[in-house]
Amino acid sequence: MLEKIISSFIIISGTKHIFVGIDSTGFKITHASQYYTERTGLRRDENMRNYLSIGADVLQQIICNIKIRRAPTRHDIVDFRPIITRISYILPLSVVTADKGYDSEENHLLVREFTCISIIPARYEHVPIWRTHGRHRKEMKRGYSKFLYNQRNKDETIMSVIKRLFGEYISSRLVKTQNRELSFRCVIYNMHRLTNLIMVMMMLSTKPLN
Repeated sequence: MLEKIISSFIIISGTKHIFVGIDSTGFKITHASQYYTERTGLRRDENMRNYLSIGADVLQQIICNIKIRRAPTRHDIVDFRPIITRISYILPLSVVTADKGYDSEENHLLVREFTCISIIPARYEHVPIWRTHGRHRKEMKRGYSKFLYNQRNKDETIMSVIKRLFGEYISSRLVKTQNRELSFRCVIYNMHRLTNLIMVMMMLSTKPLN
C-alpha cells in the first residue's frame, strides 16, 4: 500500500515520461543515549544503518519507488532491477541514470528493454575500451551526455531534503517498523514536493503579463 501511495505522486504531477535517477543513502538506527540503550536493550552501534535506495523522477524531484535494506549485507546494485522494473509499470521511461556503483552490462540491457536511454558510467576508467566487457559499457567509455548524467545529482538533493526535514536517525526499534518509518518519510517528502510544485504553478498562472 505504501509503495502504491509513493508511486501515485508522479502520476498526479502530470508528467508523461519519467527521467529516472537512482541513488541510495544510509540512516542511523538510533541516536539514543548510552543509558537508554542499555535499559531498553537497543543496540548502540554507530555502523548499524538502514539503507534507502530511491528511484526518482529527477525533473520533478518526486520519488517513484524505493527499496529499503539493512547494509552492508548487500550492494546497491542489487536494487537496480526491482526499482527500474516497478517504475516502468507506472509510466514510460525516457532516461535512466545512475553512478558507477550501478555499472553493469545487465543494467544497461534492462533499461534498453524499455526503449529508453541508459547513462551509467563504467568503473575502472584506466581500463582501455577494447578490454571493457559489454557493448553499452564500451559506449559509456567513448562518451555520454554530461548534462543528462548530472541530473542524477537531484537524487542527492532529495536525500538531503529528507534528512533535513526528518533527521538522519530512525527511532523505530523493529526492522519492520523501521522500514515503515522510512516509507512514510518518502510519502511525506512527496507531499511536500508536490505541494511546492503546485504553488509555483499557481503563482505563474496568476502572474500578470506585461
